[in-house]
Amino acid sequence: MRGVVIHGAGDVRLEERADPTIIEATDAIIRLSATCVCGSDLWSYRGISRVDKPTLMGHEYCGIIEQVGSDVTTLKPGEFVVGSFFASDNTCVICRAGYQSSCLHPEADRSQRRTGRTAARPPRRWNPCGNPRASLR
Repeated sequence: MRGVVIHGAGDVRLEERADPTIIEATDAIIRLSATCVCGSDLWSYRGISRVDKPTLMGHEYCGIIEQVGSDVTTLKPGEFVVGSFFASDNTCVICRAGYQSSCLHPEADRSQRRTGRTAARPPRRWNPCGNPRASLR
């Protein structure tokens, strides 16, 4: 698997990474169709925020679920999903009202805590600078 990793201001590299694995029963592995570099990533790229260690970039994505953990009951392999830098629980009063972005129990994206093992897998012919649809042949 490949990932876009920032090593310092202006130093961004496309690197080979370990393929993701299910670690927790609530995990899912997603084959990415497209991902975005967030505006928050640009603070480090421009040198405004420090980069203490190589860090994966891009935490907003969409793709197809390849595998789910044993506790995942509402999603299945083959489904298209859109993800963000956190997951909402969809059970609190705020989520049930339709405002998942304000969830009372958000869970941060664990891809950064896995020392580079992200829960998303880009397509083998991924083109990070071009049209992501072109790589899905």
